[in-house]
Amino acid sequence: MGRRSHSPIALAGWPLFLAAILLAVIAAQYQILFALPFLVLFFVLLYVFRDPWRSIPPDPLAIVSPIDGQVVEVVRTNNPLTAHLDQRITIEFAKLGAYTVHSCTEGKIATLRRDGPDTEQRGKNLSALSILVNTDENDNVVMVVHRGFLGHYPKCYQHPGERVGQGRRLSYIPFGTRIDLYIPVTARISINKGDKLVAAETILAHFVH
Repeated sequence: MGRRSHSPIALAGWPLFLAAILLAVIAAQYQILFALPFLVLFFVLLYVFRDPWRSIPPDPLAIVSPIDGQVVEVVRTNNPLTAHLDQRITIEFAKLGAYTVHSCTEGKIATLRRDGPDTEQRGKNLSALSILVNTDENDNVVMVVHRGFLGHYPKCYQHPGERVGQGRRLSYIPFGTRIDLYIPVTARISINKGDKLVAAETILAHFVH
């Protein structure tokens, strides 16, 4: 998506913005000072729900970071959704970063499932959203978006069968916690545990063909 068509504010925030403004207007009818808390809330919401434009690298084989955050684990493990040996990159959301989830590669959304694997409890996590993207080279990438810190459930803007571009916005999860990213075992990883990432810009790995 180009800069002109990109909204700098996540769609999920607009109802809250309007509510804050409405409350500020109503409060101001009684006393202007009563409106200040709602105006402060409005600007806090603007910061939380910001969705800045990203400069996507011109590298079609690159796997980019889906979120602003930090790498907490890189391991080889069986992918419970595809039954393949994959590499899992676990990323924690940055506390002061944007909470938009981007597609880490270009391809078609094969499946959306509300039963993503929980790497902490070693079972199914019905609050997680699994997004499986199949590339044109038939590589599978699975993004497991976990529930937000305040209990928000992740949703996907796209539907199964739709194509997504590298770095395109897929979801928004206020106060997100983490994402588990499963990539092919043949992919060449270029990050390490502890690295800080910028969504849609930082390259995590490259497909090898």
